[in-house]
Amino acid sequence: MKARTKKALLAFHRWSGIAAGLVIVLVGVTGSILVFEDELDVALNPDLYNVEKQGLRLPLDQITSRTARTYPDWQPAHVTRLDDAPGRTLTVTLRNAGGNERQVFVDPFTAEIVGERSSLSSLALIRRLHGDLTLGGVGENALGLLSVLLMAMFTIGLALWWPGKERLPGALSVKWDGGSRRVIRDLHNLGGVYMFAFLFLSAVTVPPIVWKLTAPQIGPPAPAAAPPSAPQSAPENAGPPMRARAGGPPPTIPWQDAADAALEAVPGSWLGFILRPLGPQPFFLIRVFPPGENAVSKQTTVFVNRYTGEIIRLSAPAAPTWASLLSADFAASLHSGAIAGLPGRWVMFIAGLFFPALFATGFLLWWRRRESRLTSVAARTAADP
Repeated sequence: MKARTKKALLAFHRWSGIAAGLVIVLVGVTGSILVFEDELDVALNPDLYNVEKQGLRLPLDQITSRTARTYPDWQPAHVTRLDDAPGRTLTVTLRNAGGNERQVFVDPFTAEIVGERSSLSSLALIRRLHGDLTLGGVGENALGLLSVLLMAMFTIGLALWWPGKERLPGALSVKWDGGSRRVIRDLHNLGGVYMFAFLFLSAVTVPPIVWKLTAPQIGPPAPAAAPPSAPQSAPENAGPPMRARAGGPPPTIPWQDAADAALEAVPGSWLGFILRPLGPQPFFLIRVFPPGENAVSKQTTVFVNRYTGEIIRLSAPAAPTWASLLSADFAASLHSGAIAGLPGRWVMFIAGLFFPALFATGFLLWWRRRESRLTSVAARTAADP
C-alpha cells in the first residue's frame, strides 16, 4: 500500500472512530444487554412473569376482555407469551387514543392481573436507545448510515493492519514486552482482527432491520380489503368481539378463533404473539414456535383473515436464500446471534462489548500520539532562540 493512501485511510479510520465513538459505544453496550433481554427481564421482574399453573388456560378473549374492563380507555393491541414455560404469564399490550402503550401481565389460568408497567421500562428504554437512539425515524436512519460507516472502518482497519504473508504469524499476538504504546496498539489491532467477522456481521445486518427490508413471500399477499364473509361464532366465555362500524365490514372474529386457526395450521406449535390491528388491516398477525423455542429464526408467521378465520399466508422457517439474507427477520436473527442458539448469542454479546473496547484503545492511542506531538512542539519552541 502506498504511503499516501495508507495515511489517508488511517486518517479516515481514526477520525471516524473519534467522531462517532460515543454512539458506537452506546449501541455496542446496549446491544450486548439486549442479546439476553428476555432472561434479564424475567430475572428482574419474576412476579410479572411467573404464576402457579392451575388447570387449563383460559381463552384469549377472556384475558383481553378482563384488561379492557380494567382499563376502559385502552384497547388490547397484541398479546405476547415470552416462552412456553408452564407457569408463564401473558403480556397484553394496551394502547390508548394518544398512541401510548401499557403492558399488563395476566395469569392465563385465572385472568387475574398480576402487574402492569409503562412501555418506558428500563429494558424498553435500552431497546429504544439501541434501535433508534430514542429519535424515531431520524435515529433509525442515522444508525443505518452509521452501520455503513462501521463496515468501512472495519474493512479499512483490517487492510491497515495486514502485515503480509511472511510476517502474519508474528503479527497475531500481543507484544507484551514492547512498551505500553505497543501493547495498546496490538490490543486494538488484534481485537478488531479476531472479532472482525462478528463485528462486520453486527454492522451489515443493521440496514435490513432499520429500513424494514423484506424478502419475497411465498403465497398470496394479504388482501387490501375485507371480504364480505360472515365471522365465526364466539364461544360463550370468549367475551365480545371487536365491533364494526355501521355499513362497514363484518365484526372481527374472536382472538381465540384466530389463534386456534394458526395453531391448527402449524401442528405442535405454541402461540408466542398475536396482534389484532386497531386499524383497517384485514388480518391477525400471529407468530408460533416449536416446543422449547422462542428465537426469531424458529418462528412461523401466520396471517389469519380477521373476518373468516381463513389462513391468508404462512411464512415458515426455511433454508436461507440470497433473497432472505436481506429480510429484516433473518437479519435480526444474525444480528443477535439467535440463529446459532445460545452459543451464537454469547458470541454476539462479546462482540458488542468489543465496540467500547476498540473505541477506548483507539482513543487512547490517538491521545498519547497527540500528547507526544504537543510535547515535541513545545520542546522545539523552547529550543528556538
